[in-house]
Amino acid sequence: MAAVTKKEYFAYDFTNVHWHVANNDGTKEKGTLLGEFSQFEGETTTKTIVRNVEGNTAEQVSKPSFAEGKIKGHFLVSTLRKLFGFTTDGLKAGVWAYGSSSQTANFALTADERDMYENKHLIAFPNMAVTGGFSWSLENGSEEVAEVEIPVKAMLDADKQLRYDMFGDEVEDQSLATKWHTDFSTELVKEPTQTP
Repeated sequence: MAAVTKKEYFAYDFTNVHWHVANNDGTKEKGTLLGEFSQFEGETTTKTIVRNVEGNTAEQVSKPSFAEGKIKGHFLVSTLRKLFGFTTDGLKAGVWAYGSSSQTANFALTADERDMYENKHLIAFPNMAVTGGFSWSLENGSEEVAEVEIPVKAMLDADKQLRYDMFGDEVEDQSLATKWHTDFSTELVKEPTQTP
């Protein structure tokens, strides 16, 4: 008996989250694991465009401008230092500082979102930034290791896209799935241009 293809998608969890640091020259570093996550949430802000006719709304469309949210979990110390712009400039070996000269990182974010049947949905936010300062909460006597919460903002990329996603069985170029977490870029997902 053939497997039943489900038309609905029930997002259940996410894993394999990678970040691709954007350098000052516009290039992106190879994707590396960002950490262990418990929560990833966001909400898109839209710009509404209205056409009025004789004082009444005749047409209205909303276009995405950006998305804001947060990622929460456990991160490598080296990752947090890079995300929030900790520095060693002018300090003795092994000492890191966080202050007014610290600058948060810009990056692309990729992840595997899964449904309750383990179907994988690859998602990517090509242009993200940390939007808040380093924060923490520790509680003596707690039975769980404290998590870090990072506020993020996803912005439009050069092609005015906010998010990319795909199901592996819907694409013809299977190299996309292989390169998604290591070499994600808008060039990776674009159709090659035809030369006359």
